Amino acid sequence: MKPTFIFFIFLLVQIPGFSQIQFLERFEINSNFNDNNFTILPSSEGLIAFRSLSEKGLGSKKKLQLLEMDYELKFEELSEINIRDNYELVGFDLDGDFFYAMLQKGTYQTDDRYVMEINLATMELKEINIKNVLNMELSEFLVLNRKAIFMGTTEMRPVVQIFDLETNNMVTVQGIYSKDTQILQLRKDPALGIFDILISKRDKFKMKQVLVLTFDGEGNKIREVMIDKLEDSDMEIVEGILTPIQNYQQSLIGPFGQRKREAFSGIYITNINEFGEFNTNYYTLEDFPNFYNYLNEKNREKKLRAVEKTIEKGRKPTISPVFSTREVINLEDGFLVYNDYFSASNPRYMPRDGVYANNIYRMNPFNPFMGGMYGDPLLGYGGYPRYPSMAREGEYKFISAQFALINKDGRVIWDNALNLENKTTADPSKFGEISFDGEKLHYLYLDGLEIKMSFLKNGEVIFENQPFEIQLIKENERIRDTQESSLQLTWWFQEYFLLSGKQKIRFQNESGKEEIREVFFITKIKVNGDLFVPEEGLKKQ
Repeated sequence: MKPTFIFFIFLLVQIPGFSQIQFLERFEINSNFNDNNFTILPSSEGLIAFRSLSEKGLGSKKKLQLLEMDYELKFEELSEINIRDNYELVGFDLDGDFFYAMLQKGTYQTDDRYVMEINLATMELKEINIKNVLNMELSEFLVLNRKAIFMGTTEMRPVVQIFDLETNNMVTVQGIYSKDTQILQLRKDPALGIFDILISKRDKFKMKQVLVLTFDGEGNKIREVMIDKLEDSDMEIVEGILTPIQNYQQSLIGPFGQRKREAFSGIYITNINEFGEFNTNYYTLEDFPNFYNYLNEKNREKKLRAVEKTIEKGRKPTISPVFSTREVINLEDGFLVYNDYFSASNPRYMPRDGVYANNIYRMNPFNPFMGGMYGDPLLGYGGYPRYPSMAREGEYKFISAQFALINKDGRVIWDNALNLENKTTADPSKFGEISFDGEKLHYLYLDGLEIKMSFLKNGEVIFENQPFEIQLIKENERIRDTQESSLQLTWWFQEYFLLSGKQKIRFQNESGKEEIREVFFITKIKVNGDLFVPEEGLKKQ
């Protein structure tokens, strides 16, 4: 494998000023609007960026482009690796000092696959043919200590298989393949050499069971925790997110709701100890007095009176249409839980026969585009690259982002909500990105060609949905065009975010003549909500 040097790059400096958002450094590489985006993965050294790229004029010929960058977006070289003819990049993961790319012939059910194993320290390449793995529709790919984990569906049932990249041995994980069973999460823990599978299933009486299954790299089951009965028999778990194991403790957090009524009631937190014993706390609208803070005062008071009347009648208040836990930030003394409140026309979210349908698989919450702060870069980020051309069905109207800080004793420290202005999108993933240091919470999302930012401090909303234009760093350059569908905004570390996508930039060459360059870019962004100074009009509201 012979690395080649990059075609076009700028290393840029911080711009002056006191904006709540600062555009610090920017990386560019020549790229036309039809090329794939780079997928960006946080790493212990900074980030990894990669994509598959069709070679111009060579039909099915493709290559993998790979970059390692530090925290200033500096790098040494661009590596390019030829992909076998007619194969597509469909999976990836980081495992220690190794980057793994899974290639598949065809994009649907097939057993014709191979894995690229790239040593990031030496850039040594090894290609490994994958044999004896089922002809499944893949939805997840992870690597744990040189064991490739494949998760998918076959005959409408989930299956998980482990392929040893050294010995070529394959093991099918037992207890997964079953009717009316769905996998909600697959997470790995390289330090412990284990991986967890979170499963939702129903028995013949349509009663929900949620299982936490833990396996070693050989596929041996070392733990099983079944959560099948809640405190109230009329309630059931809808979905959940498993936190990392810390001090032999692990938590499962997500929404719960009423059986056969398709109505959400709130969130639960199940704490699991090293022996598999667990206890669960439940939180409803009674525990979240600020749930309706996204509304104006008149409508908020109306909603609160309705909740009070429901409670006075001895009934539990409900949340509808869809309430989904998107991210859990695991703190030393508790959790910050981020939930999206939205409506969906996607059939996978529409309830049927009294059964919740909003447990669409997240494609691993540790993904850079599906996860967030609670994912440790050292644990790896397996999954699938997402390109703008990926088809999605249905629409999602986002109503509010809901936050709750809950300590380890189960007490709600604060809760609050941000208005998402009924933004409609075809993307089912979480709406915004968070940075949180225990006191300051910055919440960012893309709204067309603008970045919208909200800021909470100790649970109080300081400002909400402030717009910021996407900026360049060199003052003598201008944005000619931005491909909106290519834009991605992700939290990186501390108060830093990454914005990436494709643009056409107008600039002057050395002879003073105006030119246009077409690029893929990555920009490092720093946020500081404390710099916000409200305008007079805002103060009077």
